Amino acid sequence: MGRTILVVLVGSEGAAEADAYQLLQQDAAREEARRASLAAEIVLAPGFDHLRVIRRRLLDAGAPAVDAVVVEPSSVTTMNLLIKELRGRTGLVFVNAWSDDVEAAAPGWGAGLPFGTVTLDHAAIGHIQAQQVRALLPSGGHVLCVTGPLRSTAAADRLAGLKQRLPEGVTLYECEAGKWMDTDGILAFETWYGLFKTRSFTVDVIAAHADELAMGVRRAIEAVGNPAHRQMLLAAPLLGVDACPAYGRKLVDSGQLRASVQTPGTMGDAIRGLHAFWQARRPLPLKTLSQPSPYPPHSVRP
Repeated sequence: MGRTILVVLVGSEGAAEADAYQLLQQDAAREEARRASLAAEIVLAPGFDHLRVIRRRLLDAGAPAVDAVVVEPSSVTTMNLLIKELRGRTGLVFVNAWSDDVEAAAPGWGAGLPFGTVTLDHAAIGHIQAQQVRALLPSGGHVLCVTGPLRSTAAADRLAGLKQRLPEGVTLYECEAGKWMDTDGILAFETWYGLFKTRSFTVDVIAAHADELAMGVRRAIEAVGNPAHRQMLLAAPLLGVDACPAYGRKLVDSGQLRASVQTPGTMGDAIRGLHAFWQARRPLPLKTLSQPSPYPPHSVRP
């Protein structure tokens, strides 16, 4: 294994909650690195700590040199810091994020060093959720969207895509989660409900930006003290995103979620791109888009 790739995922070792999509990414990275005979070092780090973790590894004189870093940044600010830190030192592939600064940085990245992005088409995820809403509310209604942290391009683009395709006659409420897990869904819903519980309101569908967020919202609704509100909210179909085989897909199949959006792992595409760069000197595209799909497929049909 002549090349070493440092794969940085969002999370922390020993966390009480496991992010199903990050686990999917981890498995995809390991499998593709094995297939390409590359050494993949996989680490978990909170989004705010990526730069420190990467810097520490690059300065480790006792470890093999890192030929490329594949990282899922938590924000555009993190992307820009990583670009400044790694320019001319190693290859860099961002996954599930995009910034115009990527295009600006590409020409001077460094001779012989790969540079690019592989990202889910997050706007398309929002489009699919809008189709699912249309199928559930053909005559219009009220939708509560529980977003991921909007400092991330993923959450911002998913919300924008949803808004672009929502049918007329749909009223959209929004609440933002600080992260992507069950507990973040609970806190986001509780904050929103704290503002609305004394008002007259209706929620016909709940659309969350992750399956974990959706299940956190469900737990928070079960604890709502007002019986009429609780009954209405529990009756609202619950939509998620990711549909990972080990988590979200099971929730849909068991009826706990009405539908989800299946998102392919992008780490495998990133490592395949690096392998092609080193083997055939095929440049990495600056922006490779991985396409989501509705789960189940019929969820976008009335």
